[in-house]
Amino acid sequence: MRLYIHWPFCLARCAYCDFNTRVAARRVAVAYAHSLCLELALWREALPGRGGLRSLYLGGGTPSTMRGEEVAELLAYCRRLFPVRGDAEVTVEVNPATWKEDDFAAARRGGVNRVSIGVQSLDDRVLRVLGRPHGAGDAVAAVRRARRAGIAAVSLDMMFGLPLESGHRFTQDMERAIGLRPHHVSTYALSLSSRSPMGRLVSRGEFHMPEDDVVADEYREASRMLREAGYVRYEISNFCLPGYECRHNMAYWRREDYLGTGAGAHSLIAGWRFHNLESILAYNRRLHDGVLPVSGGGRLAAGEEKSERVMLGLRMARGVPERLLPQAARLADLEEYGLVRREGGRVRLTERGMLLSNPVIAELMPA
Repeated sequence: MRLYIHWPFCLARCAYCDFNTRVAARRVAVAYAHSLCLELALWREALPGRGGLRSLYLGGGTPSTMRGEEVAELLAYCRRLFPVRGDAEVTVEVNPATWKEDDFAAARRGGVNRVSIGVQSLDDRVLRVLGRPHGAGDAVAAVRRARRAGIAAVSLDMMFGLPLESGHRFTQDMERAIGLRPHHVSTYALSLSSRSPMGRLVSRGEFHMPEDDVVADEYREASRMLREAGYVRYEISNFCLPGYECRHNMAYWRREDYLGTGAGAHSLIAGWRFHNLESILAYNRRLHDGVLPVSGGGRLAAGEEKSERVMLGLRMARGVPERLLPQAARLADLEEYGLVRREGGRVRLTERGMLLSNPVIAELMPA
């Protein structure tokens, strides 16, 4: 089984953010941490004999608003409740403006062997527009601190399709990121909700997002640069040096069992999908009453499960077994257009297909 722990607190709310996060006083975070421990203990009673944890992921939000020692304490509590395999991947998401070297070292001693650093850009002007509470220098320093502390794998999150960026500046951004030689790089196009502060500015015409062709060109360029630097793309948005795939996230795409804890977290256990209450106050109240904070969910029908396997599997470079796809001429058409490739009984997206992944996957979804 995999375990995800959601920490919803941040130093500041980014201009593009529409996630279940908030800025809160320390007393609120302390109360939430207590609720997390209550939830973990309840799940230990509800899920006996599930075997050792194969991965543990502390995400958010900004988990590094906790000190490294606090992260280590939380992980120690998890280990008292759930057996953790000796080769388990243990990841914590880190904002570059938060942790000093002592924090990275304390987290490593507590079992963290992978950090995912939310860099987004190495251009200070872009970071200010995004409302990120760090500068490019902070990001570079965070990578170096993680390495000096002995963290086994360092991953960077990078965004493309950003406002105020030209292709040339984006190339410089990627050159600097690759120059840090992280073990893993996730590249995401900026996606704006109309409810986010930046989304409202765009809808009023005060900000202009790049055209789709520019975004596609930046994705292609990032892919080329990473490939030439020795990185392997194993999922549409994720690249790594050989052997450094994020095993926890791969479990999501493969539909393996995972337990999500914390406000708003989602889970998949024995074919059942369910999620927790999003409100931190409601989450705390439910747990203080001794009740799991599950808000809704259910078992997917066989057809829905098959569709989900196709949708998630096609995101990965290895694709899906051809037998999962509808036997229709459309598959041959997509192959002729250079969007998919059939090989060894599997179907996968080509480079061009990944650029158009949403409509291509929609064409291949089972009826």
